[in-house]
Amino acid sequence: MDNQLTKADLEARWKTALMATRAATTHHPRTYRTLKDLASRIVSDPVDIDDYFPTVENLLDLLSRLDPCGRGSIFQIFNDRIKPTAIWQIRMLRLECRDLLSHLDAFEAWRCDQRHLRCIK
Repeated sequence: MDNQLTKADLEARWKTALMATRAATTHHPRTYRTLKDLASRIVSDPVDIDDYFPTVENLLDLLSRLDPCGRGSIFQIFNDRIKPTAIWQIRMLRLECRDLLSHLDAFEAWRCDQRHLRCIK
């Protein structure tokens, strides 16, 4: 049995994730902004070892609030990746947050491409 995914399969999964992410951000815009701010702070500023678990718990809480049912959005994917059981080295949190921010940048570019606004005088 062949378990390899085709390019069309991967593109379909990505589009499904983007649409689920759009629905989540539409329902919880403030939580989305808070998540982006927290991830940016983790990437740019050092996290004290005593603040590591509260920071991760806060990050996981925001991710689970954005996608509580696990609909396959970017938030659900990173919720699984950022859990302390998934990160074996604490320094990997910064890399995961950087990856999360790059996924969210790709999501925002896709969302802007989906809008077709015209200026009418």
